[in-house]
Amino acid sequence: TNSFSTATPPSVKSIADAPAPFKWPFIGTLPDFLSRGGIDKFAEVHESMYREFGPVYGMSILGDDEIVVCDPVVFGSILRQEGKFPIGAAEGVSTFTDYYKENNLTMAMRGASNGPEWWEWRDSLNADMFAAWDTYMPAIAETCRKISDVAGYEVSENIAFVDFISRAAFDMFETVMYGSSSFTTNSKVAKPEDIEFVMASQAAFDITGALLSNPMEKLFEGDLYKKFVVNMDKTFSFARKRTKKYADLALMDQQQVQQPQR
Repeated sequence: TNSFSTATPPSVKSIADAPAPFKWPFIGTLPDFLSRGGIDKFAEVHESMYREFGPVYGMSILGDDEIVVCDPVVFGSILRQEGKFPIGAAEGVSTFTDYYKENNLTMAMRGASNGPEWWEWRDSLNADMFAAWDTYMPAIAETCRKISDVAGYEVSENIAFVDFISRAAFDMFETVMYGSSSFTTNSKVAKPEDIEFVMASQAAFDITGALLSNPMEKLFEGDLYKKFVVNMDKTFSFARKRTKKYADLALMDQQQVQQPQR
């Protein structure tokens, strides 16, 4: 793009021209990335590369070539020229996108893609997310109130803070999706299967972070990657059952409304 050309030195015409660590066959610059701290020290990695290579440098992780531009002024210009369908960050999390493809999860794939398919998927949500906001915002507010009521006791007596935050996010998300919550933040009412749902989802996200710093584990499908798949399978199994339950209830309500009055 024009923004790219103005942000890079004249000698850098493409990713291949950018200064970068030594690129090994197949694994690319992964050894250098790990030696600088890997995903656990992501900021330090890029700070050291900036000091060594300057404001523009290249990276290549397992064949994924990219160029890094360290100029905040250019960021806005690039974003303004990205076009109608910009590339989202979700596409780069290959643990999820590969799982979606392997399990033919077409709707999830559309949500993590770009282009017209992503736009159609996103546009279909607008009616519920924006036009109908007045129906779910009060429900979320009520869920948040109930979470707040038990937060002090649960965090001090029953649930670790990090797990409580995950359960709170789950309770709010479930309220948006289904109109009601299982209240996994309340130990007195939470059901074991709902807690397992949250734990499986949380584990899948935690493992994804570990796999990003150890891509060879995913490549050779080691124990950590297998654990990721197991937790994703659990998450989608719970989600399918929950969605079918509420879809059936919604269909029953619709049929009752459509029945002629006697």
